[in-house]
This record gives sequence, C-alpha cells and structure tokens, in this order.
Amino acid sequence: MAGMAGHAILWNSGTATDLGALGGDGSYSYGINNAGQVVGQAYTAGDRGGHATLWNSGTATDLNTLGGSRSGAFGINDSGQVVGYSYTAGKGAHAILWSGSTTTDLGTLGGDEGYAYGINNAGQVVGYSYTAGKGEHAILWSGGTATDLNTILSIDDVSAGWVLGRAVGINDNGWIVGFAHNHLSGIDHAYLLAVNAVPEPETYAMMLIGLGALAGTVRRRKQKNTTG
Repeated sequence: MAGMAGHAILWNSGTATDLGALGGDGSYSYGINNAGQVVGQAYTAGDRGGHATLWNSGTATDLNTLGGSRSGAFGINDSGQVVGYSYTAGKGAHAILWSGSTTTDLGTLGGDEGYAYGINNAGQVVGYSYTAGKGEHAILWSGGTATDLNTILSIDDVSAGWVLGRAVGINDNGWIVGFAHNHLSGIDHAYLLAVNAVPEPETYAMMLIGLGALAGTVRRRKQKNTTG
C-alpha cells in the first residue's frame, strides 16, 4: 500500500535520521558499530526481496546476494565487517561475512539454511544453522572453522534435553548469548556461554551458565510426572 512502507532510522542526540532505501519502498536497520556504521536490509527498485545494506555517513551500499532473491545484515564490528545471510541461486539461505569487497559464504551444518547474527572485533561470528536432520543448532565461526556449540554441552545438559538452538551475540571476550530449547519439557531459555579470553577454535573451552539449574528442574519435573 502506498505510503505504508517503513524506513531504517538512526537516532543520535535526539535527532532522527531517515536512512532511506536502495530505490525501493522500505528498509530496516538491525545493527550499529562504534563508528556509527549501520547495517540492515533495504528494498531495491522493483524488488520486494530486500538486500543486505550498509549505511555509512549517509551513504547506502547494497551488499548484494549470493545469487538468490534476498539477503540481510544483522551485525557489524568496529572494523566494518558485516554478518547476515543471503539466499543462494538454489533454495537455501547461507550465513555470510562481508569484509570490505570480499563476500564469504560461511555455509551451514549440513542443512539448507544458515544465518549469522553477531560478530565481535576479533572477527568471530555467531548464528545458527539447520543440520542435515533439520534441527536448529547454534554455531560459532572462528578462524575459518565452524563449531556446532552443542558439541561443548555436558552429558548432563544433553541428557536433560537441552539443545542450543541459536546464538545471537558475541562480545570481545568471546562470551556468547542465545536461546536453547528443551525437547523433553518444550520450554525455551536464554543461555550464556562464558570464557576467560578469546579462544582458538580448537581450544574453545566454555562454561555453560543458566542451563544447569534448569536441567535439575526438568529432571525433578519428570520424576514428579512419573510418580503421579
């Protein structure tokens, strides 16, 4: 409907700036870095799919796609590296890292789709991917290596039914946040994966915070249901 499209906005010291689009009707902003660079998605002329977009000092740059109909950008670090997703020429969407003029397809965990949501200043990227079994798994891309974050869960957490479904943010210490799903109880819960320093991929040792108590709650709930 004419006049109903939304535009990405930058608010700074009480001033709202319309970031515009890429010749189309609308746009959305999702992330900003300390330099004031903004990322999101904007429509191009005659296209309702939307393209990943970088706004820098009032200029909108189309980050384009991997041959598919649409793409989107969700996070940007202070070096200007951008993460998001793009549909390919086939059916699926892949997680993407845009770094300067280089576009890197981060791929998936064997499924059709993958999305990147956050990036820190070390260039570590987090998001999620479908597996070959169609499940959603949180994922870390670091140094060219993709790590399914469920591989670091304790046996107790796995036995209690927890699956780390998505990772949505990572800070410069390598701490990761996201949400997990419990397939035994059906509940979702936020989680924090914490480390003491930014690790190498092969030594990514993390402490899971928040699910341990929940695991005990789930076990007690199951025992109560069993005993009537």
